[in-house]
Amino acid sequence: MYAARNNFAFDTIYWKKIDQRFFGPTTHEDNDICDIWRKRLYLLKLEEKSIMEEYVNLKLKDRNTWRLVWDPDEYTMGWVKRLKIKKEEKEEKRLQDRQV
Repeated sequence: MYAARNNFAFDTIYWKKIDQRFFGPTTHEDNDICDIWRKRLYLLKLEEKSIMEEYVNLKLKDRNTWRLVWDPDEYTMGWVKRLKIKKEEKEEKRLQDRQV
């Protein structure tokens, strides 16, 4: 349940608990679990490997064109407006200080 709610924890929980339950120990000579998945590739069929390659290439391509877009709410719009006002006030003060 924890890994489902916190996706950053999924890999650790999977490799330390779930994978070991079905495939045996996941120990590595340097106690690093980062490359254990490579040892499981033989379990995939050729078609599955091909699909994974396509997916990875798609995600890499998508990463290059990704943009964060959201609809700002009322609070965010108000905050942005206040920031603009503060920036304008600072600029006015700076100009006034220059004139003196």
